[in-house]
This record gives sequence, structure tokens and C-alpha cells, in this order.
Amino acid sequence: MNIIFDFLPFLLASIITILLVIWANFFCNKYLGIVVIAFSVRLLLIVIHENTRVFGEADINDFLPYFEEFGKLWDKDVSSFIKPHAPFYTFLYAGWIFNAVGESGLWTIRMISAALGVATIAPLNGINRLVFGKSLSRYQALIVTLWPTWMFHTRDVGRTSISVLLVLLSIYALLGTLASSKAQLSPKVKVLTFLYLFFAIFIRIHYLAYFVPIFFFTLLSQVNKSNISPYIRPILYFIFSIFGFLLIIFITAIYQQLSQETYGLSGVGSQEDAVSFIKGGEWGGSVYLEGIYPNTFIDWIWYLPLHAFYFMFSPMPWDIHNAFVAGSSLQSLILLFFCYKSSHLGIKLLKRNEMLRLLLLIILFASLSLGAGVKNAGSAERWRLPSTLILITTTTSIIEYSKNEKMKYIAC
Repeated sequence: MNIIFDFLPFLLASIITILLVIWANFFCNKYLGIVVIAFSVRLLLIVIHENTRVFGEADINDFLPYFEEFGKLWDKDVSSFIKPHAPFYTFLYAGWIFNAVGESGLWTIRMISAALGVATIAPLNGINRLVFGKSLSRYQALIVTLWPTWMFHTRDVGRTSISVLLVLLSIYALLGTLASSKAQLSPKVKVLTFLYLFFAIFIRIHYLAYFVPIFFFTLLSQVNKSNISPYIRPILYFIFSIFGFLLIIFITAIYQQLSQETYGLSGVGSQEDAVSFIKGGEWGGSVYLEGIYPNTFIDWIWYLPLHAFYFMFSPMPWDIHNAFVAGSSLQSLILLFFCYKSSHLGIKLLKRNEMLRLLLLIILFASLSLGAGVKNAGSAERWRLPSTLILITTTTSIIEYSKNEKMKYIAC
């Protein structure tokens, strides 16, 4: 029995690897080689970390208490873990694995995170097909799967990999729903879309920010398509907007009731409360814009865009204080260059591509809402990962599209 128990971690690791390769071969055959390379690099990072602890113990310190508490309850009352945030992630698979295998289960959890991190190539490719009508090129897939920050966060024991994957799957499913007629939507698609969305929000409620623009776009587009008087349409816009806000408030209230925690989602009823909440985010060695707050309601006009920019592209070069921060800053500058280059080239494409406008609106809204209360580059780097991955594929697709259009013009 002990021999079987000792062999279990190796068996689980082999199963994860085989399943990933089979999945890639059947569903992402074009990127099979890239999937193998990206997964192998992550495994190498895991081995290096396990032997040197070069990346620190933050992920273990955050989640090990949940795993250990789950072990005390898993044969009694595991239903207490079916609540939002880290407990639900623990209930999904991490807690079971850790308590079945022991300390070596952390290895298996890291491998699952690595596999899920690589699997994001599927929804990213799906989003690209919906927006641009073409699959990602191999070099785009290589860039996004080997993006250093993404690799770093997909080798830990936390819920980053699965939460980002679920956000991307939800965005892909919702955009696909908008692009299809109701007659083309099978019950299976509807159920999967709902499950992606539910799990994404249940694991991290703050990621609701990625779905708000799609929700409002759907509501308002239905009004726009309706055959009614132009005098009544503004009234319906207002009614549907109020309904949307109330529904979002209802969802967050249910979330807080289930989790019995606010996670910063309530208790901000005045300007002073908001500033107090923002000050709570000033911690650690990677704080940015320290001491800058919106003192009046008018100040939010400049505060939100400024913090959205820092949220997406921090740490800035002037905030570098060690090698890891320097690497993060370099990635931010590269992403900023992609954004600048694509904005310079893709204006015409943006005007006639409704899906592209909606996708960029999603990223903009998430940056404004999530960035409003974040003042730490480390937290921003992790929370913005869905936006980062989408921006990498979207901006490179716009650049590639613009180059192809230019070549066609020259050939003519």
C-alpha cells in the first residue's frame, strides 16, 4: 500500500502530461509543438523552484492554510468549502490532491496550473477567430504561452491559472453567443457559457468587471435592434441600464452573503471610505502612485485613467529596484509598444470591426474598475493577466493585418 501511495504523485503527473498532449493533438493540433514546449518550460521552472525556492513561498503561504483546513473537514463537512474565493478553488481539486498525496501534492497542483496555463491558447485562439476571422499564427501562440509573467504565475499552487482560463473561456463563449443567431445556439453551448461565467466569478468576483461591458452591450443592442419609436428608445436605454446595474449589485450581494466577506466590494459609501479603501492597497515593495488619491468627486476624472494606465503597464522603469522588477517592467514596455503600434495602424479596422471595439471596451472597463483600488505593481501584474494575454494576441493580430493590407496595396 505504501508503494502505491509513493507512486501516486508520479502517476498523477504522468496522467496530467498525457491528457494535455492528447487534448492538444485533437483540439489544438496546429499548436501541439508549442504546447509541448510551453509545458516543458513550465515544468523546468517548477523543478528549479522546488530545488532553490527562487520564486519565494508567497503562493504556499496563501493557500496552504486552506488545503490543511480542507484536510480536517474532507471526510466530515466539505460543503463548507463550497463558497467563493480560495475555498471554492480548494474544493474543486487542489484540496483533494494535497490531502490525498501529502506535501508532494503541491507538485501535482503546480503541474495542473502549468497545464491549464498552456491550455489558454484555445480560448485565445477562439477569440482571435471571432474578432479577426483567422487563427493565431504559431509565433503569436509562442509569444503568449511563453510570456514570462504568465509562465511565472502558472507554476504556483494558487488559482491564477484556472481563474484566467475561465475568464478567457467566458469571454470567448459570450462573444460567440453575440456572433451567432439564437437558432444556432444549442443547449450545450448555453449551459457551458453559463458554467464558465459562474465558475469564473465564483473563484474571483472581481473578474465580473470583464463581463459587465458584454452584458450592457447585449442589453442595449437589443433596444437598438427593436422596431420602436426613436422617442421611446432613450427611455428604454435608461431602464435597461438601471436594470443592469441592479443585477450587478444583486450578484455581488449574493457573493458576499455566500462568502461572508466583502473583499472590498462594499463599505465604500462616501469619498472618505473610497480613499480609505484605496490606501489599504498601498503595501509591499512595489507600490506606485503613493499618496495620490481622488480628494473630490471631480478628481475621479483624472484618477481613474491614470490608475488604469499604471494597472496595465506597471512597474514603470523608474520603479525598478531589483532584477525581477526589471523583467516585469521590460514586459510592460513591450506590451505598451504593441499597443502603440497597433493603435497607430488599426484605426480603420477598429471603425468597421464591432467585435474588436467590444473586446477593447472590455479591457478598458476592466482596467478602470480593477485599477481604481490597486496601488501595487505585483497585484496589478497578476490581476490584469486576462487583459495582458488578450492584448498580446489582439495587438499582434492588428499589426499583422496592417502589414498584409499594406502588401496588398503595394502589389496592386
